[in-house]
Amino acid sequence: MKILSKVLLLALLGSLTLTGCWIDDDTDVFGCVNGAGPIVSEVITLPSFDAIIVDMAADVFLTQGDEQSVTIEAKANIIDEIERRVSGGVWRIDTDRCVRDADQVTIYITVPDLRMVKISGSGDVVGENTFEVGDMELNISGSGDIDLGLIADDVDAKISGSGNIMLDGQADELHINISGSGEVRAFDLPVRESSVIISGSGDAEVTVEESLTIRISGSGDVFYRGNPTLDISVSGSGDVIDDN
Repeated sequence: MKILSKVLLLALLGSLTLTGCWIDDDTDVFGCVNGAGPIVSEVITLPSFDAIIVDMAADVFLTQGDEQSVTIEAKANIIDEIERRVSGGVWRIDTDRCVRDADQVTIYITVPDLRMVKISGSGDVVGENTFEVGDMELNISGSGDIDLGLIADDVDAKISGSGNIMLDGQADELHINISGSGEVRAFDLPVRESSVIISGSGDAEVTVEESLTIRISGSGDVFYRGNPTLDISVSGSGDVIDDN
């Protein structure tokens, strides 16, 4: 019994020693950073980017402007953890380590151009003004929403999660692919041509002038406005609904 007690004591001391080596005041036993202090605002400097991937629970407000700027509102030690790396013109918005008790993280971004917005987390992305762009790629695999005003050539909108995409403005083409439960609401984005593929349960709303191709193998519905030429194939339980 004495030998066993000594072994247990040594193991406990070893554990405490390791814990002391790896944990600071803001870090828990799992290496996660605990949010501390009031919400503050900080302007950060990043290399130029025209695409974002939101991998964390942060709300992002986008503005098209002449010069790039980024302002983050969050607890100070959470701001310190947000990645500053830009690769191939893409800023992946995430933290270097896991965080807890972050509360609200809000990021205000101004960029001259924008070509891609992806959400894999729970944060929302909202456009503060109408973006005049070429092609735009929108992708949601998480639960966050995208709400943008666009004047664009081609818009590609994909949803494999539960978040929604809301669009207004004008574009030449709109291509939608929904394999999740989220919806694409684009009545206010009239386009010349559109294609909609639904294999999930999410619905799509489109306004099309000339040509609309629809493929439904899931339970989602397609609501359309305008008088386009229709090419429809439905093998699932979803419907195509004239909403004029």
